[in-house]
Amino acid sequence: MHSTSLKLLLLLFLAPGYCLATYYVKNSYGEINSSYNSVGQSGLIHLPSASLQDTGTVGLTLGKSSLNSLISIIATPFPWLEASFFYHRPRDTFYIKQNKYLDKGFNLKLGFNYKGVDLALGLDDIAGTGFFTKEYLVASTQLDNLVITAGIGTGALAADHPYKNPISTFRERPRSKGSEFGGELDFKSFFRGPVGLFGGVEFFSTRFPGLSIKIESNPYDYKQFLAGGFLPNNKFRKKRRKQQDYNYGFSYKFKNDFVLSLSMVNGNSFDLSLSTKFNFNDPRSSVQPKKVALISNSKNNKLAFYQNILRNLEKDDLFLQAAKLDNKNNLHLAIVNNKYNDPVSVFKHTKLVTSELATLQNIPLSYLTITNINSGMETSKITAKATNRLAPEKIGYIDLEKPDNNTKEYDFQTILKFPEFYNSVKPEFIYRYADPTRFFAGGIDLKITSEIKFLADLYLTTAISYQLTNSFERLRYYPDSPYLPHVRTDVVKYLNNRPDLYLNSMQLDKVSKIANDHYLKLSAGMYEMMFGGYGLEYLWKPFASNLSIGLSLYQVKQRDFQQRLKFRDYQISTGHSNFIYFHPESGLTLDLSIGKYLAGDKGYTFDFSRRFKSGFKMGAYFTRTNISAKTYGEGSFDKGFYFEMPLNIFNINATKGITNLTIQPLTRDGGAKLKTNNPLIYSIISGSESDYRFYAD
Repeated sequence: MHSTSLKLLLLLFLAPGYCLATYYVKNSYGEINSSYNSVGQSGLIHLPSASLQDTGTVGLTLGKSSLNSLISIIATPFPWLEASFFYHRPRDTFYIKQNKYLDKGFNLKLGFNYKGVDLALGLDDIAGTGFFTKEYLVASTQLDNLVITAGIGTGALAADHPYKNPISTFRERPRSKGSEFGGELDFKSFFRGPVGLFGGVEFFSTRFPGLSIKIESNPYDYKQFLAGGFLPNNKFRKKRRKQQDYNYGFSYKFKNDFVLSLSMVNGNSFDLSLSTKFNFNDPRSSVQPKKVALISNSKNNKLAFYQNILRNLEKDDLFLQAAKLDNKNNLHLAIVNNKYNDPVSVFKHTKLVTSELATLQNIPLSYLTITNINSGMETSKITAKATNRLAPEKIGYIDLEKPDNNTKEYDFQTILKFPEFYNSVKPEFIYRYADPTRFFAGGIDLKITSEIKFLADLYLTTAISYQLTNSFERLRYYPDSPYLPHVRTDVVKYLNNRPDLYLNSMQLDKVSKIANDHYLKLSAGMYEMMFGGYGLEYLWKPFASNLSIGLSLYQVKQRDFQQRLKFRDYQISTGHSNFIYFHPESGLTLDLSIGKYLAGDKGYTFDFSRRFKSGFKMGAYFTRTNISAKTYGEGSFDKGFYFEMPLNIFNINATKGITNLTIQPLTRDGGAKLKTNNPLIYSIISGSESDYRFYAD
């Protein structure tokens, strides 16, 4: 055995005991928040640690060395889970002719803390091509300004100095199926085969705050990190040949959470990485209504009160529909919300405005009741004390009720004149991320959106876009399945054949409450870039239930590549049953969708996500249908993860609206769902009892 291996073994056998001993040592340095390694997970240089980031953190890592380039997005939705997606390009491997090879994969880490020691189980490069596949158990602990990490792993972690697996039935590791089509979860290979020991330390400088020095063992055989397994020239052959059993380097953390790292890897290669992270766990905006003023000059004090509420709320895009001040000084209001993404903020805002106006007009208030109106329907009702002017951010005790549909009997009624027109003009960022032949392509359009409300529950929404600039002509897409209609893989044709001015979408919706807890939406139009048609959505959603059940049925036809009012020949009936459970105490949503997809395949989609008090949401999904991995093509089945970000997340001023980022490793035709605007289920769920409980103080 090599002398370096003996030294490493000694270090790794002693490190766990040292980790446990540190539990009894007073920590005077303070808790250290670990950084990301250069391959996109909480760790050292190339090795993972047992540490996880704070709950609600999303990170981005860019890494570059003489061997490869890598970008990772890392999310920590729970204190025990870290998930990441990486996009990797080796410099010495090619895809088709001279096209650069691009590899993608997912990493998972499950962790917890036991008596001051972080422990974690990790699965790397799952559901990918499997070139970086490894599984590990790792422990990390802190002693003052020193963090020690030690672990044991299989797969790539046992490539250089392997040892016999202590579990006899796990000593043989089958060949990964990921290399054929990619994307399959190969459970039979997890933790199997030879094992390797690994570890390292990170020293945080007290003299230069933000500076840390990292040293780690190097258990990898970098010749294995190749697609196709070939080395085209001697230059890269030398770079991949291990010359040292240790990697070492340093990191510097700037005040804005940017971390710059430089390391020596393999004894012959420099590794440069830049990472940053954001925490979206806490609310980003506060309730700040515009200055309250007496506007009405009516001699009737109660009528003036109603009119002042109307005008002051209107300044902040909250629209009063009806009002009543009863003989017990309880104020009842019906409101349409165009400002906030959560119903609790609507109540806080209204409470602050009405309390101030009541003081100015010498009107005593006992309780405030707000009924939320959405698409002409009463969706929720909340009551709380109306007298707390000093703490508008706190509601206190609230009483949630199912709406009783009596707001039309209130004293004051706003006169609604139809049709109503709403228009907006804003830039729109369009992107393609993680395509097989190019990491990124994007463009900026000017999007003109118009909404015509013919009635409170009947409206037409049209979006026309003008192309300002884009780089989509660089995209080259090669659909690899001849068995399915091209319902998604013609995306490059849609992007490159659009005229400068094109019809983004046009959708006519009619929303109705057909019975208690039962809702219906009828719609028609150009729903998305690729499909238009007509259909319906049904929803069963009791106000006090965390469960909702929906049904969607659509007849759609494929749009022409120029995105005008013309269609191509392909058409299909598609639809799904949805079962959604929301757990307000944790913000966890489980969504099971079963039905028929755009390519005619049948199956299910399972979506799980977590929402935070800021409104930020992170989730993941996978779809399995009745087509084989061969028919689906590379990737084997549809999967990905996504983020939903309120537009006000970086701004203290509230504004309604959400932007989405979906990371789908491959665009394929199997498991493709129709995309529509304003799905019924999300319109009704917002403002339900569970929604209030989640956002309440």
